Amino acid sequence: MASLLERRRFGARVTYLDELERELARVGIRGRLRRRIVAEIADHLASDPEANLGAAADLAGRFADELGTSRSRRAAYAVFAALALAGAAYCASFVALNVTGPVHASSPRTPFVAALALATIIVAPQVAFVAGALAALRAFRHRRDVAVAAAEARVLRRRSAVALAAGTATMGAVALAAFEYEAGLPGWTTTLAYACSAAGGAALAAATPAVVAAARLHPRTPGEAGDMFADLGPLVPSRLRERPWPFARAVATLLFLVVTAAGVAQSDPFDGALRGLAEAAAVLGGFALLGRYLGLRRE
Repeated sequence: MASLLERRRFGARVTYLDELERELARVGIRGRLRRRIVAEIADHLASDPEANLGAAADLAGRFADELGTSRSRRAAYAVFAALALAGAAYCASFVALNVTGPVHASSPRTPFVAALALATIIVAPQVAFVAGALAALRAFRHRRDVAVAAAEARVLRRRSAVALAAGTATMGAVALAAFEYEAGLPGWTTTLAYACSAAGGAALAAATPAVVAAARLHPRTPGEAGDMFADLGPLVPSRLRERPWPFARAVATLLFLVVTAAGVAQSDPFDGALRGLAEAAAVLGGFALLGRYLGLRRE
C-alpha cells in the first residue's frame, strides 16, 4: 500500500513538473533558467511532497512577473550606461568632424547619403537621450518593486530598445558622415570619427543582451503604466500636469527660445531661429510619433 502511494505521489509530481516546464516556456522562460527553476521545484517537492505550490500556470506567471521586472530594470540601466559612453564618443567625433569648419561645407561622395547621415546625427542622439533617460528614470522609480504591472515592464523595454536603436543609428551615422566627407577632412579626424563610432557601437552592443533577455519574458501582472507625469512628478508645473500636449508644446517653445538665444549670442539670430524651429518641430514630431509607444502619454 505504501509503495502504491509513493508511485502516485511521484507520478503527480512528474506531471506537475512537466506542466510547469510547459508554462515556463509559454511565458518566455527557457533554456538553462527554466531547467534550474524546474530542478529547484523538484527538490522542493522531493522534500515536501504535499507542498501546495498552486497551479503551474500561476507559478510560472509569478516567475515571469518578477524576472520581467528585474530584467527590464537591468536593461534600462545597461542601456543608459552604454549611452553615456556612446555620448562621450559622439561628442569627440562631432568635434573632430567640425574642427576645420562645418563638416557639411565639404563635398560629399553622395549628397543624398551624406544629408541622411547628417540628419541622423542630429535627430537620433536626441531620441536616444530622451528614451534612455526616461527608461532609467522609470527603472529607478521601481527600484524596490519585486514585480510591476506588465504594462510598466513593457514601457521599460520599449524605452530601452528605442534608446539602443537610436544610439546605434547615431554611431553608424557618424562613421557614414566621416566616409562621405573624407576627401575634405584631415586624415586624423576621419580616423578619430571611425574609432569613436566603433567604441560607441561596442558599448551599445554590450547592452544589447540585457534588452533581448528582457524582451523574451511575458509578465502577466494586471495594471496600467504611468505616463511621463508619473516619471517627472513635481518637476512638471501644476497647471501642465495631466495635460500631455500643452506640456509638449511648452517644452518645444522653451527649446526654441534657448536655441534662438544661443544664435543671438553668436551674432547669428536668423540661423539660431531656424535651428530653434527645427528643434521645436522635432520635439513635437517625436511626441506625436513615439509618445504613446514610449509611455509618455495615454491619449
